[in-house]
Amino acid sequence: MFYCTAPGLMMWVLDWSMRLYELRTSLDGKILAMGRGWYCLSVPLPRHRLDGCACKSPLAHFYIHHSDSSVRELHPFTTTTHLASKNSTTHETEDDIEIQFLFRKRQASVATQAPSVARLGFAPSFFGLIRKVKRRKKSSQWTDRLASLTNKTESITQTSNTTIAPEHESVETPGDVPVSLRLEGPYFTPADPACYRTVVCIVAGTGVSGALAIAGAFKEQERQLATIADAGSQAGQPNFAERKFGEVASKNERHDSIMIIPKDRVWKRCIVIWSVREDDYIDLPALRNTSTSALEVRVHFTGKGRSRLSVGDALDEFLSADGEELRTSSGLASMWVYLSGPNAFIAAGEAACKAREERRVDWFGAKWDI
Repeated sequence: MFYCTAPGLMMWVLDWSMRLYELRTSLDGKILAMGRGWYCLSVPLPRHRLDGCACKSPLAHFYIHHSDSSVRELHPFTTTTHLASKNSTTHETEDDIEIQFLFRKRQASVATQAPSVARLGFAPSFFGLIRKVKRRKKSSQWTDRLASLTNKTESITQTSNTTIAPEHESVETPGDVPVSLRLEGPYFTPADPACYRTVVCIVAGTGVSGALAIAGAFKEQERQLATIADAGSQAGQPNFAERKFGEVASKNERHDSIMIIPKDRVWKRCIVIWSVREDDYIDLPALRNTSTSALEVRVHFTGKGRSRLSVGDALDEFLSADGEELRTSSGLASMWVYLSGPNAFIAAGEAACKAREERRVDWFGAKWDI
């Protein structure tokens, strides 16, 4: 019996040892009230946390511990920062890279959907519902306590002013409130948008965090391609842009962990659709359209009698626009859809994607199992 349980027990001890090792160090971060109940949390991540990381996914989450809010609780948050590009564009002499998280203060109690009782029966479903309500209540209280640190400065923050900076830009504002945190992570979601021609992020509410990271990865790819083209034109080599960016980076003495772009680049289009209540909307600079970027951003306002976002109609529009090029391009699929938001929103999005699976659509729903 011992020989059967020993491997699992050793892995459990190793896992917790690594987690406690990461949580041992307190990090000095800052919180900024952005208005309309939104907050930006900036934390200096020790650079050695990314050593040896070969994951290409732009999606990463951390578990955050704030002792003043709760001694026992760890809460998962998806970072809005694309870690690979942030690491590559931060000077190699810096020991830390600044990452950001976006969260929103709970204004009211959250309605909880009852789970299906078809298989589990009444009792298990009832107790499962109780656990979900307690867990969400704790999460709401923890978030509110963290947000309350900015109460003294929130009154001077304009609702139209935000400080979620685009990648590679650092913003200092007088409204920052220092906070001491501990981070466990990063934990990467196995996703590689660069394998698809078109990436569509359909998100609701605070689910926009993952879309910000994906948009950051797309912008970094465009920036690297522009750097390659400039270097090629200066060298008088028209085909220079087809080389790997790592070759250019070594000549310019850039960091070794720079994201590599293959010469047969697939990812050519990125669309972000953000469904948000009009009263909760804030302008995020990282999602602003520019004439030099192929990033497309759409905001779908809800509330006040407005209709809900139709994921199916949006997908049909993009599939029709890409047309023949999507159907004839190589690869297992040509469109990847990232879904994030409330569970009902994700479920509706997954159903729309599944109905279009034959049209070479892949998808990922960012759900938290609680």
